[in-house]
Amino acid sequence: MATYHPPKIITTQASHAIAADLAYEGHGKCGETVILRSDSPYNSWISSGTNAWKMVVLKVGDIPSPLRDCQCTPVGSIRAFRANNIEEDMIQQTIVGATFHEPFEIMADITAVELDALLRGTIVILYMDCEQS
Repeated sequence: MATYHPPKIITTQASHAIAADLAYEGHGKCGETVILRSDSPYNSWISSGTNAWKMVVLKVGDIPSPLRDCQCTPVGSIRAFRANNIEEDMIQQTIVGATFHEPFEIMADITAVELDALLRGTIVILYMDCEQS
């Protein structure tokens, strides 16, 4: 397991998320991972029937080849997202359609993820069938 480097200041808002993430990393055992790219959506009803418990954006989209020499920032976007334990309004306001420039993680009971196909190059890992040890 990689060494954990906490932020310099842990606020009361972040401490719960950090503690939960550390507990997951330390105790979670996941038997399967699914790798998503912009052209490969995930839907638990269609795919394996197993929900994902953690989504990690490893790589944000590519800069289009005509712009490779510019000082552009890579960008990614999630076209569709479903989770059993996040309210639909919250998903629509904060996750779906929002662009991102940095890798990030979401821990939830994830049932569907679709990346924006126009923003190519984004790579996401979904951790499946995780069990507490």
